Amino acid sequence: MKGGTRKVFLTSSNYLAGMKLALNLRSPDHVRVKPLADHELVGVRKSLIHLFTSYYPHLSRCSFFILGFCLLPLLSFGQQLNSFDASDPVNTETRASIDAESYFFYGGAKFYAMRFGYFYGIKNQRHQFGMSLPFVHTIFNADYAGFENTTGMGDIKMSYLAVPYRKKSTIGLERVSVAFEVTAPTGESTLGRGAGTWLYKPGLIFTMRSSSEIVFYPDVRFQISGADANSQGGSDGIPDPNNPEKEKRVQNLSMSIPMVVQVKDWDGWFSLNVLYAYSFTEKTNFLFLRTDFGKMMGAKAATSLRITKFIAGQPRLNVMVQANLTFFFGQ
Repeated sequence: MKGGTRKVFLTSSNYLAGMKLALNLRSPDHVRVKPLADHELVGVRKSLIHLFTSYYPHLSRCSFFILGFCLLPLLSFGQQLNSFDASDPVNTETRASIDAESYFFYGGAKFYAMRFGYFYGIKNQRHQFGMSLPFVHTIFNADYAGFENTTGMGDIKMSYLAVPYRKKSTIGLERVSVAFEVTAPTGESTLGRGAGTWLYKPGLIFTMRSSSEIVFYPDVRFQISGADANSQGGSDGIPDPNNPEKEKRVQNLSMSIPMVVQVKDWDGWFSLNVLYAYSFTEKTNFLFLRTDFGKMMGAKAATSLRITKFIAGQPRLNVMVQANLTFFFGQ
């Protein structure tokens, strides 16, 4: 319509019904947008909120965490670290991590996960708060009602670490740390991506140095669930690969004695760990052997590979492989 004004109305029958944009189109390179009335702005706001919460149910819960995770590497400048700090399981430095995890079960089931975590350390090096968000892909050999191969968000894990006792010593007991983990049931348990209930895991970790290059980190932890869970003993809250139904409560005691050895010439480390777990619910013992290999990747980053193998007890989880990349930001 030459020299005139033409109005175009854009509507969506699903979510944006009633939202109208009046555009004055005179030429391809000239577009004027007519201001919306107050009642139209309210409709737009409600429509956009409904759109995001309907199509992306997890976005409203996780968007701020994901945004902060992406921006923190650009805003943080930490001190240089070494392999001693990177290999320390109770290091209270602020850091972000990415984990690629693979779980192989007896019976053929497989879990694959990408876990994104951020851990904020207080400047006095005695407190740290953390959160990790996993995305899980499950492959089952059991009957999961047609959902034997699915992908989605798993259970979010939140953690707190405190160091009530610490002393500078070259040999002997250096630190006593208190850990507390809470796992929220954000994953779909009926599809094998979560335990289906809240999990709580308090624990104690001791730092004991036997030489300048060898450190032991013995720990004892107890995991309980708030209700019946889709998880079994010895699995550390991992969903049951054989049955999507919730069973009994989780009541697992675990103990381990990791030994970390520094390899200075390689600027890395390796560790050996015997992990014992006992399920009070099932009255069953589990024994695993775990080994880690790690290396510094510059002044403020490290990568590691962890392999866990089932040794004795009730055979469920056979092998677990975890590849980790961590960026340290300092206090």
